[in-house]
Amino acid sequence: MAAVLTAFHMIDASGELVTTEQIAVNYDHIEAEEKARYVVIVEHERDGVVAYGRTGADDTPECRTQYWVAAVRPEHLHRPLFLALVDWLEQRATERARTEQIPGQVFRCWMPHPGPGLEPGDVPAGWLHDVGYRPVRFGAAMVRPTLDDIPDLPLPAGAEVRGVTPEQLRVIWEADVAAFAGSFGEQEATEAAWLRFRDDPIADPSMWKVAWSSSDQVVGQVRSFINHEENESEGRLRGYTEFISTHADWRGRGLASALLAASLRELRDRGMTEAALGVDTENPANAFGIYERLGFQLVSYEAVLDRPVPD
Repeated sequence: MAAVLTAFHMIDASGELVTTEQIAVNYDHIEAEEKARYVVIVEHERDGVVAYGRTGADDTPECRTQYWVAAVRPEHLHRPLFLALVDWLEQRATERARTEQIPGQVFRCWMPHPGPGLEPGDVPAGWLHDVGYRPVRFGAAMVRPTLDDIPDLPLPAGAEVRGVTPEQLRVIWEADVAAFAGSFGEQEATEAAWLRFRDDPIADPSMWKVAWSSSDQVVGQVRSFINHEENESEGRLRGYTEFISTHADWRGRGLASALLAASLRELRDRGMTEAALGVDTENPANAFGIYERLGFQLVSYEAVLDRPVPD
């Protein structure tokens, strides 16, 4: 499954390698009954596992979503197989939606897309458009191609970065959840989500830049990481400056920019030569613009695609 998802990601210019350990942690925190009913594996008589999909449900600020994820190896990525996989996932999601009796539910997925206002063509996003899916939001993958000329940006008064200790992990996670509360697509802060955060095999808290106020409140964070397996596979030295959030009372003071600049220096000091991140293009704090000013460049888009669940 990790190999399939990685190959599917690598179709896109911003593709990320997914490790077996990451897949294992994610699926360890899904109930056995849910895995049995809502996960599908596609096998080929010669090539083994060539695709898989999973569907789940979540309440987001905008609506109840019956979301699904699907990945297919590039050599098997053809419209009939892909749409058959989607159809299977939609059927299971529809069964679940009918038991919930919540109005206004949508199927939701995330797919590479050429960008706002552009037609996707003969690719999965285009195939989904033909069966009724429409983009409702866009995310962007951005890369800073060099770690030279990183600005030295001061933290706002009253904030300081401290080293992360194990007993702080829950507080840091809760602060991140609170910072994104009410945002588009934000999923529920379940105990399973906390466990996935806690057990993330690629996380390295020694790299994180977490800012605290004088009253011992987490006010901002950037949780960087390095996927060494991906770097070896792709022949590059990339680090990720991801999971960027700021407490509502501290926005507009330059905190996120200062933490991001410090994170870039951390990656440089660890031998990396480039950095990457993902961003919601409609982030109300204009995160996209902030990242551009810090040297990140757009490399690709991903669309959030919705279709109404049939009554």
